[in-house]
Amino acid sequence: MDKSLASCVRFDELFRSRELLIFDFDGVLADSEPWFRRSWNLALSPWGHVISERDYWLYWSSMGQGLEGEIRRNGLKGIEPDLVRTAQRQAYEGYCRDGLIPLFPGVRKLLERLSGLDGNGRRFCIASNTVSDLVRTVLLRAGAPVPAIIGGEGLRPKPHPDIFLRAAEEFGIPPRNALVFEDSQKGVTAAMEGGFPFVLVRNHCNADLDIPHERCLEDIGGLLQMLPAEQTAV
Repeated sequence: MDKSLASCVRFDELFRSRELLIFDFDGVLADSEPWFRRSWNLALSPWGHVISERDYWLYWSSMGQGLEGEIRRNGLKGIEPDLVRTAQRQAYEGYCRDGLIPLFPGVRKLLERLSGLDGNGRRFCIASNTVSDLVRTVLLRAGAPVPAIIGGEGLRPKPHPDIFLRAAEEFGIPPRNALVFEDSQKGVTAAMEGGFPFVLVRNHCNADLDIPHERCLEDIGGLLQMLPAEQTAV
């Protein structure tokens, strides 16, 4: 049995009993964090500042401290946050439009199979701090199905639970009957605050980070092996 499947087996019963699967996007379905880092470094280049990989994975991607945290930790002077955010957004939107943001291996097939399941009550969605239009663009450029998306527009971002709570509300399912797939400290905190059971998904960015969890997947593609063959899309 491979490592990813062994991890799946540990939460097999929980997975099969949930009425709603809620997937974070960045770091769970899309390998987008390196591109976020690239866009922030481009935006900060006029001030000669570079965010290291380690700092980005820990403080930005996982903990969600963002630009304010970077300025505070490094004692940066003269940074104009509004200009930086505008430049970052323009750069990252361009990456999305150009189809540069990849999905993790197996994700397109996973979304295809989940979209094709019929008659078993299994529903799923994406719930992300990233605005829904960009999530949709990345999926379309990758040739993947586009499920329901609850994006960060108009809601408090993770680590607040608002985005996950909105997802549960949209489907009329109590948080305890859903299952969240997350890769970050801020996402895990949001799930716990909202009363959602969750699974930590490992990737090349968070592999060395100490994120509290009870259930872990080493590879999101491992979920494919938990979907019954007779329920695959035709």
